[in-house]
Amino acid sequence: MKFQVTSKHEDVSTALREYAERRVAEIEHFGTEFEKTEIVIDIERHETICEIVLYPRRGEPFVATDRATQGRAAVDQAATKIEKQYLKLKQKKTDKRRP
Repeated sequence: MKFQVTSKHEDVSTALREYAERRVAEIEHFGTEFEKTEIVIDIERHETICEIVLYPRRGEPFVATDRATQGRAAVDQAATKIEKQYLKLKQKKTDKRRP
């Protein structure tokens, strides 16, 4: 999976960038390979805003945005939202197959 980590206004520490990459890479253990991942981290008024966009090989991209006072908390919460979206879609697909 290709990672693209960007920041909008201020430079984000390399530790936070690496943490975001590791946290989002854990999502692949669900079984789907993603083509590209965009992580946008922005610091605004003492809050960290994290936006994650995952592009699967087929279908619509998964998008999650969250804000928190701590950078790692924002990344964790956005990654959790992405995981929930993915699991919901996976459950929906398996429910269609069963009569």
